[in-house]
Amino acid sequence: MLKNFLLIGLGGAVGAMLRYGITLLFTALSWSSNVGTFITNILGSFVMGLLVGCFSQSPWLLMATVGLCGGFTTFSTFSMQSVSLFQSGKYGLAILYMAATAILCVLFAALGWWLGHRVSC
Repeated sequence: MLKNFLLIGLGGAVGAMLRYGITLLFTALSWSSNVGTFITNILGSFVMGLLVGCFSQSPWLLMATVGLCGGFTTFSTFSMQSVSLFQSGKYGLAILYMAATAILCVLFAALGWWLGHRVSC
């Protein structure tokens, strides 16, 4: 049990550092932080689906999914960015951002899972 906590913590730390790296990259590119969050959530959903599809019996799955993907994806950031869009009167963009994130993340998780079952990982 302690081993799982430590592995999840390690994965979460790596995921959080990767997420911060993406924030720095999008800042350097002068792109909106919403775009970075959007891409991060889609990529994280795909990677989680792929990992579950490839390694459904691996002892490292908790570290990779709960830890790495959990630390990497950004639901709380997505939520606050959605609130900020509404507060700034960008209602259409807020609804588009929320709908596109939800739909694409689920689709990419499914794509990753499907791909993980089709390839030898």
